[in-house]
Amino acid sequence: VLFGLLIGYAIGNRGRRRGSNSNSNSTVVKSSSSSALSRMKSNTLFAVYALVAKIWTFAYGVPSLSSSTDKEEASLLGKQQQTTSSNSVVIVSDNDNEKEDRVRSQLKSSAETERESGVDLACLPNHIAVIMDGNRRYGRKHHPTNPTQGHWDGSKTLVDFAKWCLAERVPILTVYAFSTDNWNRPPSEVAALMLIFTKYCDELRIEAKLRNIRIHVLSTESDKIPSQVKAGMKRMVDETAHCEGGLTLNICLSYGSRGEIVQACRQITQKVQRGDLAVNDVTEDVFQEHLLARTDPDLIIRTSGEYRLSNFLLWQLAYAELFFLPKTWPEMQKEDLLEVIRAFAGGRNRRFGK
Repeated sequence: VLFGLLIGYAIGNRGRRRGSNSNSNSTVVKSSSSSALSRMKSNTLFAVYALVAKIWTFAYGVPSLSSSTDKEEASLLGKQQQTTSSNSVVIVSDNDNEKEDRVRSQLKSSAETERESGVDLACLPNHIAVIMDGNRRYGRKHHPTNPTQGHWDGSKTLVDFAKWCLAERVPILTVYAFSTDNWNRPPSEVAALMLIFTKYCDELRIEAKLRNIRIHVLSTESDKIPSQVKAGMKRMVDETAHCEGGLTLNICLSYGSRGEIVQACRQITQKVQRGDLAVNDVTEDVFQEHLLARTDPDLIIRTSGEYRLSNFLLWQLAYAELFFLPKTWPEMQKEDLLEVIRAFAGGRNRRFGK
């Protein structure tokens, strides 16, 4: 519409200039008639261009200005993705002064949490790990015109899930947010996910500071993470470093367990070569001290009906209880977590080989 207005206005001005430059020998009546005719033509063209613009908008649509999320996502995906030699994704910078207010409305979740499992504190799992699977499938099913919305819904579920664990007095939660294999997804989807992670970091930081949640980010290939996401992660980690006595939330981003194990082996080998560590002193405990995640989960939850670990905490999950849920991650409800906790406390007998 704006394009039509500008074109119509330009043509109108041209017509008026032609009218004013009519032959000086013409009569006043002829000059006025010529000018009126020019104005009529320009007004007609103006209406035609405006109508064409409206028809184009109706047929093809434009990004909605009522949703800042859709506007930013459309802007991001509309730009050609740029990559570095390390295959890093470069995303559009955001306005820090407006970001916090927007993310609160986009990922707003209930603040009420209370303990409901009824499980004795001594029987609670100390560490829960989660593979948050099914966001993309959920988006395709519930948001067919905008499947990326499934990842936004999954982000909100993580905020809620962390609060549920905090309410149940679970000390440690480790979540699989983005694997090293996920970099192989279509570039447009990866770029959209990186935008989500930027906002996702802000929401978690806000909630964590309010609820005494300390956040760590575990990454085996951090060089691929865009600088804006890294900045958000660093701020989130730094501003929650003082939080103690509540929940510790480990977010695995650009993480792969095989890579984690290889990195630990390299570190130990280097210490042995320098003479800082004897070969016979390399034990399981020493090895685990060189891993990113140094506390073994008591149980793992995987959503979306898949039955595999997908390169997640392979060393640490050696004795974990496994819970596979058929629903996707955004469909996860507090009652689902409570059922897992109750099953762990009342029905799972962990003998550790004894």
